[in-house]
Amino acid sequence: MMLLAVARHAAVSYVPVVFFEWPYRDPQADMLSYWAVIFIRVFNLPVFFAIAGFFAAYLLDTRGTRGFLRHRWSRIGVPFLVAWPLLAVTMFFIVPFAAQFSATPPNAAYSLAELTSARALDHLFMHLWFLYHLMILCVAATALRPLAARIPAAARARAMDLFERGVHRGGIAVLILAAGLILYRMESWAIDYYAGPFPAPRQLALYGLFFGFGWMLFRRRKTLQGFRRPAWALLAAGILCFFVYRHFFEIGCPPRPDRTCPEAAEGHLPAVVFLALSMWFMTYGLIGLFLRYMDKPSPRWRYMADASYWIYIVHVPFVMLLPIPLAGVPLPGIVKFALVAIVATGLILVTYHYLVRPTFIGKQLNGRRHPRGAT
Repeated sequence: MMLLAVARHAAVSYVPVVFFEWPYRDPQADMLSYWAVIFIRVFNLPVFFAIAGFFAAYLLDTRGTRGFLRHRWSRIGVPFLVAWPLLAVTMFFIVPFAAQFSATPPNAAYSLAELTSARALDHLFMHLWFLYHLMILCVAATALRPLAARIPAAARARAMDLFERGVHRGGIAVLILAAGLILYRMESWAIDYYAGPFPAPRQLALYGLFFGFGWMLFRRRKTLQGFRRPAWALLAAGILCFFVYRHFFEIGCPPRPDRTCPEAAEGHLPAVVFLALSMWFMTYGLIGLFLRYMDKPSPRWRYMADASYWIYIVHVPFVMLLPIPLAGVPLPGIVKFALVAIVATGLILVTYHYLVRPTFIGKQLNGRRHPRGAT
């Protein structure tokens, strides 16, 4: 999921529609890149937070509350606090530099004055905002645990049994309804973007829903086997719902606060319903596919899983600068996007292998320091 986020950011330079604040636009932009960006965004973060919730429950069980919080602070909090100011300084210079080469005139959002204005608060944590949200959810989980312990054991057991029976027998309808209710309150017809220090409750609620789902899956791990068989069908259903959602989005009248537009009132509800359907069907489907086809140890995928954290943290300057030398190359935007994503990942992998994995940075990010030359 982290590597897909890298691909999504690499594609933004080749999107012909200005719907995402980004300093550089390539002259060979195309709609395929646009569809790649919005498609990945539908399931990328929901699946990530579901996985995060699963392993948060594992860590809390194995380490206890204090050990869990220390671990989360070490692996999430410290990298966030160290990387954020370094990236902020880097982006302060890279953003206006990249904007000079854009095929479309850069707007005031990319001036140095604007980057230091109050408006910049909404983008303060840049692409690292998800670490901030994850820390909030982890702290909230530890705060809720003592409250859950006060519930009678018999009631807790019944609730978990109900989850176990329902997760593959209609329980997804409850999850879709919950996601739809949250999405209905979003200011856009999608997951609202906010990278500042004060996330709206609706954003934390949506990611918390998937985080809690992953948490419950850990408590009833035998339910994981039920994701395998219908995985392809659920993934196909999620893709179909995505296109229905985009149909309502494209013919509608976002943003939602414009109540004067009749199309907005008519199209908003079906849009968020199909968005919620797409999110959950693809979450179920992707969990099932990975359980079916990637359930055995693999040194290569273990290596990539370790590297993905570092790749995600440092990737934005790479995917923002690499398109510039390709500006004059007469290739379709989708091809350039693929080249930027592959080259950026490759370059960052080199830095990971030699400068991160065998050093204290690798220990901070991955929990251990690997010897030089080890795979």
